[in-house]
Amino acid sequence: MKATLIAHTTPRSLEDMPAVEPIRLGAIGLGHRGASVLRLATGCEEYQLEAVCDQRQNLIDRAKQWATDDFGLNVRGYTNAAEMIANESLDAVLVTIPPHEQIPVCCAAMEAGLDVMAEVPVAYSFEHCWQVVLTAERTGRLFLLLEQVRFSGIARTWRDIVAKGVIGQPVFAEGEYFGEKTDPWFTNPQGLHYTPAQAAGASDASLAWRGQVPPITYLPHELSPLLYIMDDRVTRVTGMSTTTPSHRYDNLPLPDVQAALMQTQKDAVMRMATCWTSPSVPRGPMVTHWWHIKGTEGVLEAPRSPGDKSKLWVGGWHTREPVELDLGTQNLRGPAAAASTGHGGLDYYPLAQFADALRRDVAPELDVYRAVETAAPAIAAAMSIAQGNQPIDVPDFRPGPHRRAGEPPANFAD
Repeated sequence: MKATLIAHTTPRSLEDMPAVEPIRLGAIGLGHRGASVLRLATGCEEYQLEAVCDQRQNLIDRAKQWATDDFGLNVRGYTNAAEMIANESLDAVLVTIPPHEQIPVCCAAMEAGLDVMAEVPVAYSFEHCWQVVLTAERTGRLFLLLEQVRFSGIARTWRDIVAKGVIGQPVFAEGEYFGEKTDPWFTNPQGLHYTPAQAAGASDASLAWRGQVPPITYLPHELSPLLYIMDDRVTRVTGMSTTTPSHRYDNLPLPDVQAALMQTQKDAVMRMATCWTSPSVPRGPMVTHWWHIKGTEGVLEAPRSPGDKSKLWVGGWHTREPVELDLGTQNLRGPAAAASTGHGGLDYYPLAQFADALRRDVAPELDVYRAVETAAPAIAAAMSIAQGNQPIDVPDFRPGPHRRAGEPPANFAD
């Protein structure tokens, strides 16, 4: 399978496209998500897996085995990322480790001349956001976030509707990530995941990355598509939260629900919320995601329940009921092979954009600036909650009159 989107924006077919040198890839982090993305990349012609890295030897052995059995590859294994970067002749690394650990690894890779793909969320602090931006600027390396929801059919169609002014200027938007997560709240040294109920009876259980951070910090999966649809960025945030521990699991030291009010650069107000601990109604084809955008001329709303469809209502159309739009994750603008990949056929798209950027000189959508713009508002919400719901300003990470590319802002401490 080719990893490219060019064939779907030019008159060429996939078969007519010239061959490109494969991207020599190293993988750092081989857990459930890391292994899934890595297997997909390894099956694409544009990628050549060279080495894998994880702190857990059993996961290294597993990855090396499927690389040999399924792809005929003899890849090398490491337990130290710095050693892999220093010893291997790589073009890029795929980093899928806990978000609070990934930015130093990503920056070290870029400093070594490698391009980087990393998982969502990109960071849990403004400092890490600035570090990845400044490193990408100084080194000129590509940093791409593996956020896939923005590539969904619903996000693409909504962006077209908004861009054409059908609902007027967006003035209010809502996004929710509501879905009961059973893992990975807890884990053991071998990488086995436990639910909170299972962890209560497991002597080797410790909190996994998701159990160590405020739920609101996982909002990038909602912010990415909504900011893409609205072509906007968040400038100011106030957050609120239920108390800890969870009301449902007393061994989970996290709140059940966190929410944020956000102001955007284009003068829209956003209400965003997360909840992972309680059952939620499946949101039709979007499952755990739900969005709503109110414009000056009309409204867009995502499905609320199974069997429901997206809805569009425009005041000047004189319709008695909203128009139903049969939209979900499926992206009809992509190749047929993408439909069989993870997250409703969306995992293909970040990998294709990365390959197109490195081998076909196509600018990716979710570059380092858009990556941190999806994370920083959620970070600000967590800061606001910790500071008694005080409003927090979100930095402008793009270069401009306030700073030159590669130079830290005046209030940044290296």
